[in-house]
Amino acid sequence: MPIAQQQQTEPQEESPVEEKKYEPPFGTLDWLYYWAQFEGQMPTPIDVSLAGSMAYLCPELKWYNFDVYAHKIKLTNTGYTILLGAKWMTERPYLEGGCFRDKHVLSQVHFHWGADMMEGSEHTVDKRRYPGEMQVTYFRSEYMTQEEALQYEDGVVVVCYMIKYGVNPDVRLARIIEGFPRCRPPKTTTRIGPYPMSLLMPMFYEDYFLYWGRLATVKGDSYTVRWLVPRITMFASLDQMNEFRKLWNPWDEPNLGNFRPLHERGQFVIPEDESAPLTFPPVDSPPVTFDRHIWCINPHWNLYNSTLPIPRIPEKSISILSSEYRTKWWMLPPQNEYMITEMINEREDAENKERT
Repeated sequence: MPIAQQQQTEPQEESPVEEKKYEPPFGTLDWLYYWAQFEGQMPTPIDVSLAGSMAYLCPELKWYNFDVYAHKIKLTNTGYTILLGAKWMTERPYLEGGCFRDKHVLSQVHFHWGADMMEGSEHTVDKRRYPGEMQVTYFRSEYMTQEEALQYEDGVVVVCYMIKYGVNPDVRLARIIEGFPRCRPPKTTTRIGPYPMSLLMPMFYEDYFLYWGRLATVKGDSYTVRWLVPRITMFASLDQMNEFRKLWNPWDEPNLGNFRPLHERGQFVIPEDESAPLTFPPVDSPPVTFDRHIWCINPHWNLYNSTLPIPRIPEKSISILSSEYRTKWWMLPPQNEYMITEMINEREDAENKERT
């Protein structure tokens, strides 16, 4: 057989076709979640600011059942922080809309503080550290518990409120601090209230920072979490912050601080193989590196400062009563009896308008 004919009969090797990686379109919620696989293992806390963030439009954030009184509220001094947990007879408060694709229910509240008024918050805003920080944890409802939700990169959200210095005491914090004298030793608990969550935390539907990052626990575990830092803040007087410093740590000493060190915003390298672990650039940064994304969701028109001024008059609650409570009025606690009257009046007004 001629050599030329033999070469023609040999099978030709086909060049491999490169599969294009799918990236959700910019402007969608899926695009925000897409970056969890690359940025979810980067360290926290970090500094956030308007200048260092990207404006991103999302639907309005909706707060459900935050005006419904809890059945009981328990304060626990863990030895490392003060933890607030609450129980409801029926449906718990939850968040929807905004940067959430699913319903996220309220889990717990805890605090961070320092030895003086110049430190205490974990995050900084415009490189400024505040006396304290209140962190509220939510988890995706389909995972049933926070422990289960932590195993998934889209399971847990932490909303971080900066606590500024104020000449007058904050009424919201005063409702929590009144229980501190009864749980100063570590591993002790007490009851407060009960109150609706709308009396303990500010609510917002826009104007908040969002980023992905790692949550490291004292036990050495590490989880991917979404961090939300609203531009609205809380405040505390000097006496109120001193009450935090009177709490004892596990060594029966005053707990003078429990905030983590600040980390740089950081860069990362996206691997060619999506199954490969995220790598951080060496000192000589390679050409393909990306800054961690920090988004400012639905920024307000006031862009003078990254945090908004403390309102002189308490803002009206934006909590919405869920359809579960609207159709089953008997599920509401006695303290929310006024809601039943309001719903009856709304129905009567709507019927009168139809008749006319």
